Amino acid sequence: MVGQEYILIDKSVIAEGCAYDFSIFCANKSKSKVECIKRKGLIVQSDDIIVFDKRNDLYVSKSEHFAYKNFYKSHLYKNVRELNKRKNHSVERDNTPLTFTQKVEVMYQNASKALNELFNNPETLNNYNESKSIVNELVDSVLDSDFAIESLMCIATHDYYTHTHSINVAIYALSLGTFLGYSEEELRELGEAALLHDLGKSKISSAIINKDGPLTKDEFEIMQRHPVSGVSIGLQLGIKNKKILDGIKYHHEKIDGSGYPDGLYKNDIPMYAQIICLCDIFDALTSHRSYKKAMTSFEALKLMKVEMNKHIDVKLLNKMILMFR
Repeated sequence: MVGQEYILIDKSVIAEGCAYDFSIFCANKSKSKVECIKRKGLIVQSDDIIVFDKRNDLYVSKSEHFAYKNFYKSHLYKNVRELNKRKNHSVERDNTPLTFTQKVEVMYQNASKALNELFNNPETLNNYNESKSIVNELVDSVLDSDFAIESLMCIATHDYYTHTHSINVAIYALSLGTFLGYSEEELRELGEAALLHDLGKSKISSAIINKDGPLTKDEFEIMQRHPVSGVSIGLQLGIKNKKILDGIKYHHEKIDGSGYPDGLYKNDIPMYAQIICLCDIFDALTSHRSYKKAMTSFEALKLMKVEMNKHIDVKLLNKMILMFR
């Protein structure tokens, strides 16, 4: 697999006729090495775009990731300006600083489109790579000096859809991971597991996924298969990182052993899975559905602490509460 010295990027932002301050790489067939397909400073030609479109993934070296991030911020800024124009809002000056909230708003919209594609076509490698680039941008956001959990919570969509729910869970998980002092590499692992935690639901009938009200016993048994199905899809996509796969597989385990799929108990549940579990519950409680109103953040956290203390790690929940404060 491609080493940690290269970082996946969003190839949709690379345009013909532009030159960049970073070189662009792609993986070889065995995914063991990368090769440079456009050196920095050279103008991207139409032939290059044809090559890029045929590749499943594009990378920058870790040493040039800062240059890519600066370019990506500029790209977001242009999108924000277009968004403001469509909303009949004006931007007074071309050099108006881009706020953290504006950056995240455009990123969330892009992520929602990409995740929708991924859940519609989960085995497509290109869609998976798009999701990885989303994780990279989310990680960069929580590591941004302007990062504020309030901004992310304001952007999160609270009408419950599988793909937006996955983005919300990734946002909350990365925020909590940052609060816990996770390294950048750990955040990328946690973010990927959180973003893909419900990927197995793509194999379940939409009639069950979108049902208004409680599931029957048979329907719930079908729903319980989604963590294992998610791991199966992940393996098909080439995910080999056990921490990521365990985060997907065990996010419905409970510390009293009553969860699924394996009935794991307390510390046997991997930490990524425990974090995703908390964020999964929190987003479900604070999201609107046709058969229930959304709870406030305070109401959700209180319910989790009082009524779910046998199912979740209260110490970890307390960290989450401190994070939201």
